[in-house]
Amino acid sequence: MSLRSLLFSIFFSLTAFLTFAKKADDGVLRPLDSLAFQALESNSPDMLEKANAFLEKALQYDPSFYRVNAYTLLGIIYKNRGFYVTSLDYYLKSYNEAVILKDDGRKSACLNNIGAVYQLQGKFDQAIEYFNRSLQIEKKLSNPLQTSIRYFNLGDCYKELDSLDLALNFFNNSLIIEKKFNNAEGIAYAKIGIADVYERYGNVIDAKRIIVELENKLSANLPDLKILYHLIKAKIFLQEGNSQAAENELKLAQSTSENNKIRTHLLEIFELQISILENRSDWKAVASKYKEYVKLNEELNSLSIKNQLDDLAYQNELKRKELEIKLVQEERDLAKKNERLEKDLRNFEQRLVIFIAGVLLIIVAIVVFTITKYAKNAGN
Repeated sequence: MSLRSLLFSIFFSLTAFLTFAKKADDGVLRPLDSLAFQALESNSPDMLEKANAFLEKALQYDPSFYRVNAYTLLGIIYKNRGFYVTSLDYYLKSYNEAVILKDDGRKSACLNNIGAVYQLQGKFDQAIEYFNRSLQIEKKLSNPLQTSIRYFNLGDCYKELDSLDLALNFFNNSLIIEKKFNNAEGIAYAKIGIADVYERYGNVIDAKRIIVELENKLSANLPDLKILYHLIKAKIFLQEGNSQAAENELKLAQSTSENNKIRTHLLEIFELQISILENRSDWKAVASKYKEYVKLNEELNSLSIKNQLDDLAYQNELKRKELEIKLVQEERDLAKKNERLEKDLRNFEQRLVIFIAGVLLIIVAIVVFTITKYAKNAGN
């Protein structure tokens, strides 16, 4: 569901131009918003630079939806890099800005984005918590298509937790809404989810019926859906004992994955291919495929570890910069405080000098007056 989450986040940002706050300078921030999201959509090498420039400028104005967009944009970029800690940090900042603005629509979007990051990490309980919070907002706002997305996300999480009854319920709720609005993409996602649950139940007949309904209806620009379609179809064939048909579907799933550089499902594809080859006692092919599996698993683990380390290093660098900024600010504050103290001291010294001079003058006047009076008395 990361693709749908990404598409929704982009859609959310682009439609934001039409609504809400006017305190920020639209003439300055709107072009930066547009450029930053265009860079994300085109996967431009400078998208992070543009996103940071957008945020820096947005922070110079009062809280507005532009800040929400800027933080959301950075959350997406770092999520796609596997920097989940940093991504969550930006999504939470985005949510806090939406709270300040009392914008329920953007609050819901932020909560959904946070849930998506937890889902990617396999933290399904946390993901469910945030998807549910977002769902409740969407219900109040009467946004059926956004409600459908939340239903699907919840179904996806419960499926991974083997709570298949709950998963099926959420997928069906999503399908009902998508059919009502004749949304082909949403219908396909919901049906894939339902077919997956039926296959896990061992209900081959219903799983196959759903899959047949999707035949030749999946758009080429939705490779993730096509991979899932071929993968579930392969599992159905395996349950039917048709290993050759299953192998053909797995080859299609693998080629679609590799052509589109999507490695999310490759390990599962390899596992099923190895199982088929083992049943045929084709040990040479098993060894070859197992090498592919081990290599990919090591690459994914290494990438995951690298991303985590890079993420922590980035967080440490951010904290270091924050501490440096805080230290510089404290030094400035201390310098201003010392300057005020020195000024107060100079004022005190001046007042003290004036006071002492006044006292001396009074003393002199008293002495002169006393001597004068004494002299007059002596003359008399």
